[in-house]
Amino acid sequence: MDNGLQKVILTIARVSADMRLDFPGKRGAAETKNVYGETQQDLDVWADVILTKEMLVTGAVKAVLSEEQAEATMGSGRYIVSMDPLDGSSNIKSNNIFGTIIGIYDGGEILQPGKNLKVAFYVVYGPLTSIVMATEKSVAEYVYDDKTKKFILAKDNIMLPVPGKLYAPGGQNDGWTKQIAGFVQSLFDRKLKLRYGGAFVGDINQVLNYGGLFFYPSNDKMPAGKLRLVIECNPMAFIMTKAGGTASDGKQNILDIQPTAIEHRTPIFIGSKDLVEAANKL
Repeated sequence: MDNGLQKVILTIARVSADMRLDFPGKRGAAETKNVYGETQQDLDVWADVILTKEMLVTGAVKAVLSEEQAEATMGSGRYIVSMDPLDGSSNIKSNNIFGTIIGIYDGGEILQPGKNLKVAFYVVYGPLTSIVMATEKSVAEYVYDDKTKKFILAKDNIMLPVPGKLYAPGGQNDGWTKQIAGFVQSLFDRKLKLRYGGAFVGDINQVLNYGGLFFYPSNDKMPAGKLRLVIECNPMAFIMTKAGGTASDGKQNILDIQPTAIEHRTPIFIGSKDLVEAANKL
């Protein structure tokens, strides 16, 4: 890992830890909406600005692709960074888990399939502030130590437990197809536990720790799916794959899909291989 990439990762880690200290005073909704028409929280707006600024200051970033920005913010460096500054920000009001999702590409086109990712990680703002990071070789978790003000390695070579123990279905079920509804019933019949927290970061973190499946399929209201391929799905699919799992849109591997726009949306089934493969047969 070269110095530029290290600088980007360490900058995001430092800023994430610093942001956590300011969360209590920034829980109200902002007066603006993001580029997808969703009401932004004060934290969303603030986190997007500070993370983008600090990444560009490193001089190592070529472009920042953010959920909160309609177009890429260009820099003069080498790396392309995709970012959901605060995933699950609707959980802020109830003080439930939310986080930050990051994907890093080593140069090339602004929009690339997820298989080209160099590094991907997410920050969990829960009882502990932690970073779960995937490189080309493995997945590791780092926990923030308040005394030393550093992230300390907590787990290395993380692999999905087998068999999976839980499932997390995203979105409303009133628009599901009969096939999806039947699939959910089959998971219930297999005694998998339902765990859904309303934040992609939190749900993926649960799946990574216990094994199982997160899925947000298409429905009548969102035939193309809800989650963003570039911003949310690709980094998580990269992490899950390096941990021994996989991710699909129901037909093909998420990491093989060529994005057509920053806001490209997709259905997703992500987690234990056997469960994703079962979803692919629907």
